[in-house]
Formats: sequence, structure tokens, C-alpha cells
Amino acid sequence: MKKKIATCVHNIVPAVIREMSLKAAAYKDVISLGIGEPDFDTPGEICQGALGDALAGHTHYTPSRGYTDLIQELSLSIKEHSGLELDDSQLLITHGGMGGLTACLRAVLEPGEEALVPEPHFPSYGAQIAFAGGEMVYIPTNFEDGFILRPETVEKALTPKTKILIVNTPNNPTGSVIPDQVLDDLAEIAVKHDLLVLSDEVYDRLVFKGRHESIYTRPGMPERTVVVNSFSKTFAMTGWRLGYAYGPDWLIEEMLKVITYQTSCASSVSQRAALAALRADQGQFEAMWREFRERCDLVFQRLKNMPGIRVHPTDGSFYVFPNITEITSDCERFALDLLAQEQVVVVPGGAFGPSGKGCVRLACTVNKDRLSEAMDRLERFVRRYQG
Repeated sequence: MKKKIATCVHNIVPAVIREMSLKAAAYKDVISLGIGEPDFDTPGEICQGALGDALAGHTHYTPSRGYTDLIQELSLSIKEHSGLELDDSQLLITHGGMGGLTACLRAVLEPGEEALVPEPHFPSYGAQIAFAGGEMVYIPTNFEDGFILRPETVEKALTPKTKILIVNTPNNPTGSVIPDQVLDDLAEIAVKHDLLVLSDEVYDRLVFKGRHESIYTRPGMPERTVVVNSFSKTFAMTGWRLGYAYGPDWLIEEMLKVITYQTSCASSVSQRAALAALRADQGQFEAMWREFRERCDLVFQRLKNMPGIRVHPTDGSFYVFPNITEITSDCERFALDLLAQEQVVVVPGGAFGPSGKGCVRLACTVNKDRLSEAMDRLERFVRRYQG
């Protein structure tokens, strides 16, 4: 029988992050700095709140937009943290942050239209653009410039087919944060060329210098920007698979159609957990933020003193993205050898786009004792590798 697989699916390569995790399963005493998942368990009061609501009958389909009380609580939380006042029609609950990405891209992209993607980038962007029938256009950044997206590079990439620009700040995998002035300039480009913008702000509560800034707040942007976010990182709720999006009501309504026919609605029990998270003592999540900041600084301080490694401090997220080109140009071989010889998992930077080649991503998602041990192993490996 002929294998009748859609081209857009057949052309997608397996996720390197998952592949590294599978390879690590063959070793003992592995320290994984691979998958970007908080190591904290979801706080008990959130789990208990979800369980209580489930026992009370919240186990049925919900409105496709999400539970009304969750939408309202989320709106209050967004106002408290960013000052934005959103109408319920501008918000919707999604099946993870990835559900928001899918809904936006499926709602706006016609076959052959282009989405501009600054890279290094979250690997799922390419697949989701392809599933929507669009074409991904890379916008390069570089290590020397701190992987900061430059507006002039965006303008050079524009064509008559350009439909949407994706921005991600704080950035996965680099840990960089787009400066305020750059956001201003990008907004001017979007207005001038009538572009839509998808702003991935999943790490907005993990900014280590100053406050989180969003392109959504710039003049002319609320009517053309969709912000995608998630409960996963801020509240240690990755397995609950719950996210949200907000933007202009005309676009959110179209995204709602995608959600209605793709997933019907997000999990009812997960939505109750999210409601409990928003109502919980926020101090425990600020403690997680402090812990991630300390871990990233620990890794940065260790890496900058290792021979052949260049590294920038993490401004946001929980990733560190060092450059290893003075040691080797083959970051894939480096990662595989590190796993085999020292049982430490890192992700080759090429998995995040061409600009990531020559780097590796470290997720600071183990406790400081294990991180210190991982840095000892890495330093031992680097010195041996160079020798």
C-alpha cells in the first residue's frame, strides 16, 4: 500500500528535545537539563481545588471560550500584572499555550502566506505554521548581539506574502528579553506594513531584570496583536495543558472557531485548577521565580569561567544558551558525547534554527545541588574535550 501522508506532516523532523530525552533513558544517574519544565510540583491547594470542583460536577464540556468565572479571574490577574483592561470577548482559554498558537495561525494564514519567525525559536512554530498551510521565514539573530531581534532585519525580510510576525519575549531558548525601544520599533513596522503580530509571552512572569514589556501595549497594536500565554511555567502546571490568549475581539472570535472544531474546549478539570491557581497565595510562585533566577545565575557564573565557552546572563525564562564554537562547531556531537561521557542532557542549539548552531540550551530545572553537579561534570567534560 502506498503511504499516503500529508507533505506538511511528512516533512516535519522529530523533536530533538524529545529525542535527547529518549537517548538519556539508556543511562544511569542522568542530570537532565533538556526539557523546559519546572521541577516544582503543582501546589497542593491547586490540585485540591481542581479535585473538589471535579467531585462537585465540573467534569463536563465547558464553553469553548472557557469557564466564565475563569475568564473573569484571568482578566483581573492580567489587569493586576500588566495594567490591561480586557473585555471577556477578547479572552479565551486554550489547550496549552500551543493551543493558542495553533488557533491564531490557523485563523489567519492562507496557503503560501508567510510568517516571520525570529530565531533561535521555539521549535513548534515551524510545524504549526506548516499545518496552517503557511511558510516560515527565518529572521536571524546572533550571539554577539545577545540574540536581540533587530527591526531592520525584520524589514528586509518583508515580502508581499508576509502576513504575521511572531515575537517571543522572554525567549526560549536564549533567555533574552526584547528591549523596550526594539518593541517600539517593531510595532511601528507592524502598523506601517499592516502586519499581524503573535506575541508568545509564556515566560512573562520569569523576567529577572525590570518588568515584562509587551508589544501589545504599543500604539496601534491592540487591534493587530494576539498574546499567547500559559499556566504551565508560572504555576508549575505543565501537565494540566492549559493556556490562554487575548487580542482584538474580531480575531479572538475567529480563533474560537478553530478551538471549537479542533478540541471543543479545554479540559474542565484543568480549568478549575487554573482558577485555583489565580486565587492562590501568589507568594509561592514568586518564590519559584527567585529560585529560577538564582539557578540561572549559578549556571552563568560557572559557564563563563569554563575554557572555550562564551555565555550571556539570562534576562528571562529559565534557560541559558552558551556558545561552544571555540570548542567545536558540531553542537549535536558535543551534546551526544556529553550525555555518553558525563550523563548530562543539553539540547543542541541547531534544534532552534540556524542562528542556534554553535550553542547548546541548558534548562535550569533541577535544584541547585544537582545543577552544581551538572556544572562539575560539564567542566570536566569540556576540559577533556579540548585536550
